Amino acid sequence: MNNPLFKELIIVQNDYLSLLKKLDKFPQNEISLAMIDSINVFWYENRNIVNLVFEYLFRGRDTYCFSAATIFDIDDKDQNSFFLMGDYHVFDDPLPSYLNTLIGVTDEVYLKNMKRIISDTIKDNIRIIDEIKSDLIILPLRYTSVILNQHYNDLDQLAENIFCNFFTSITNIKEYKYKVVTTGDLIEHLDHQNSASILLFDGDNPTETWEYRIQKYREENDYFDMDSLSSGEMFFLAVFGNIRQALALIDIARNFEVIPFIRSFIPLHYYILLSSVLEHNSNPELRCNQVKYSLWKTKVSYFLYQEFRKRKINFCLGELNQKASYTGFESKVFADLEGSDDKQEISTIRLVVNKYLDEIEKS
Repeated sequence: MNNPLFKELIIVQNDYLSLLKKLDKFPQNEISLAMIDSINVFWYENRNIVNLVFEYLFRGRDTYCFSAATIFDIDDKDQNSFFLMGDYHVFDDPLPSYLNTLIGVTDEVYLKNMKRIISDTIKDNIRIIDEIKSDLIILPLRYTSVILNQHYNDLDQLAENIFCNFFTSITNIKEYKYKVVTTGDLIEHLDHQNSASILLFDGDNPTETWEYRIQKYREENDYFDMDSLSSGEMFFLAVFGNIRQALALIDIARNFEVIPFIRSFIPLHYYILLSSVLEHNSNPELRCNQVKYSLWKTKVSYFLYQEFRKRKINFCLGELNQKASYTGFESKVFADLEGSDDKQEISTIRLVVNKYLDEIEKS
């Protein structure tokens, strides 16, 4: 692409590659806050380039953002459905945001897991820039939005307000931590109408007892030393974390006009839930059509991913893109779905994407 801004973007990508390769030389157990901070400094220095790219290069084009994930695994071809729709594709780099999750943490199990995740993400980012090149651009959208807008505390406060709204007599996190320790405390203070939409993990069933659900969450998660956490602490980690992540996705969809590509059901659930809640409670004049448009395409891309991965399609990325272009995959899918109707039945979405995946496989 003969565009000066795109050329500048590629220079930034290559400079980032050089930094990542330096960091990759450190053993996993030597990963430090200073290392992560060097990544933050890099992206802070390039924040204006990131903003310009979305302001001028990507504006008016469908830009899908691979987010709510720690890594983009090049060897996982199931993820290639990400490239079947959209004009540009961005990996929302989580590395700069990890600094905030590590500051003040003393849980050794969590720290060990985070160092492993950081090491794996560095390696995967190197492969993305080396192998996929400009087909997938690495940009830290959540981090950049906070830097540009200086609203990290505002998003935290909004997340706290939403979290506390699940309870009948709790107004802030400090009060929650004092009142909710055991599962019995949780049941006592929950607003059972508002909390009906809470999910803790994939496959969670709200009709099951909270005792069962909390225990199941404890068994399925090993990022913290679960034996040292109370039921109240585990509930907070699960629910507040998902609320905060969903708000960050809504924030980048609004500020950068991107379409989040979400593979897992729990992040998708909270993204849809909070988007609907915020839309319903906002002033009609302030409602953002871009977020609604983005939400609709996020839903379709989620079900596309689910159907795509069932097929074990083995085309390389270049061949898959050629076939999608040749068959007119994206335009046909949305023509059949009649535009941005966010009330479209899931069964209809599945039927339509499978219809045109058949065309790709047969072409």
